[in-house]
Amino acid sequence: MRLINSVVVFPLVLVLGAVAHAQQITAWVIDGDSERPFFTQLEPAFNAAFKSKGMSVKVVPVPNINDALQSGFLSGKLPDVIMLDGPNMANYVWSGQLTPIDSYLDKTLLDDLLPAIKDQGTYGPDGKMYSVSPYDSTVLLWGDKKYLKEAGVRIPTSLEDAWSISEFEDALAKLSKVKGVTWPLDMKLNYGGEWFSYGFSPFLQACGADLINRKTWKASGTLDSPAAVSALTRLQSWYKKGWIVPASAGDNRFYGDKTAALVWVGNWMWRTHKEGLKDDLVLIPAPKFCGNKQVSPNGGWSWAIPKASKNKEAAGAFINFAMSTEQVAKYADTTGYVPSRRSALSLSKLYGKGGEGELMAEQSAKIALVRPVHPAYPVISKSFGDALQNILNGADVKTELQQAAQKIDQDIQNNKGYPPFNK
Repeated sequence: MRLINSVVVFPLVLVLGAVAHAQQITAWVIDGDSERPFFTQLEPAFNAAFKSKGMSVKVVPVPNINDALQSGFLSGKLPDVIMLDGPNMANYVWSGQLTPIDSYLDKTLLDDLLPAIKDQGTYGPDGKMYSVSPYDSTVLLWGDKKYLKEAGVRIPTSLEDAWSISEFEDALAKLSKVKGVTWPLDMKLNYGGEWFSYGFSPFLQACGADLINRKTWKASGTLDSPAAVSALTRLQSWYKKGWIVPASAGDNRFYGDKTAALVWVGNWMWRTHKEGLKDDLVLIPAPKFCGNKQVSPNGGWSWAIPKASKNKEAAGAFINFAMSTEQVAKYADTTGYVPSRRSALSLSKLYGKGGEGELMAEQSAKIALVRPVHPAYPVISKSFGDALQNILNGADVKTELQQAAQKIDQDIQNNKGYPPFNK
C-alpha cells in the first residue's frame, strides 16, 4: 500500500558507465498528492549532485501507473527506472520484465533496510533483489481519545500493552453505546481492491492461517483452514452487529463527522487524521488477534529497473541517491510513511525517538509480515478480496474461503506451478 540537504557520495563503480557519455535517464513515479512534493525536489537534487558526472534524471509522475507499466512491458517502451507496487514484483520478475538490482545498490544501503522491506524486494527462486522501497507501511488502530475515555476503555501505548482480542471486542461493545458514535470501527471498506488483502490478512496470519502456504504454494488447507474460518467469522459478526462502517458511508466517518470511534488503517492517513482530530487523536497498536500474536502488513511502491533499460548503471546510481538516508527521511516526513532505512529514523521528525509516529515505526520493525512474494499474487489478492466482500455481505465463511483457495490453486496449476516456484 502506499504515501536534510546532505549529498551522499556513492562508490565510483556505480556511475562509471554514465561518466563515459553524458546522458539523461527517465524515472516513472506514482502520481499521488502526498508524494508529489518529494518527487518535485528529488529531480533537481539528483541533477545537482551528479552534474559533474554527466548524469541527469527526468522524474515523471504517471497517472494509472499500473496500466502504463503493463503497456510498457508489452511494447518494450519503458523508462530506465520505474516504481511498482511491491506485491506485483514477483509476477513481473517471473514474466522476465525486471533486472536484479543487488549489484547496483550500495552495501551500506542493503544492510540498513528493514527486514520486511528486504523480503518484499527479494525473489525467492534466485534470492536476488529486484525492487526496493523508500518507505514501509503499516496498519494499526487510530482512536478518538474523547470517545475512548467516555467509554472507559483502556488505551494501549506499546506493542506489549496491546489489546487482546477479547479486550478489543469489549471496547467495540462499549464504544457502540457512546453518544455520537454511529459505528465503533471503520475498516475502510470503501477502499476495495488490494486493501482487502493488505488490511485484513493480519487477522488470519496472527491466528496461524495465511492467504497461501508459503512453502508448498497451495492455498487449500491454509486460506480455508479452521483458524481462517474462525477469524473471519468473528469479523463477520462485528459487521452484523453494526460495529463496522459500511462501504456506502464513505471515507471520513472517523476524521470528518466523527461518527466512528476507531479506524483500522495505515500510516498514509497521518496528516488527514491529525488535521481532523488534533489532540484527540491517539495511536493504538495492532491488537493481539490470537493469544499474544500480532501481525501488521507492510510494503508499498518500490524502485526497480526494467530489463529493457539501456542505462542500468545510471539507473542504479539514481536509485542509490533516492534511497540515501537523507532522501528516505525526507520521503517519510513528506508523505507520512515509515522510513525503510534504520538510519533514516533518527532524521525523521515524525518517526524518530519520541516522534508521534514512533509506534508505527516499531510495528514495521517488529511485527510486519510481507505479502506472499509469488507470481500468482494478483490472483491471490483478488480471490481473497472477493471472498471477504461476500463474507461481510453475509455469505457462508467456510464456503467462500474454500472457493477462493480453489481459484488460487487452479491459477497456479494452470501456470504449471509458475516454475521455478514448482520445485
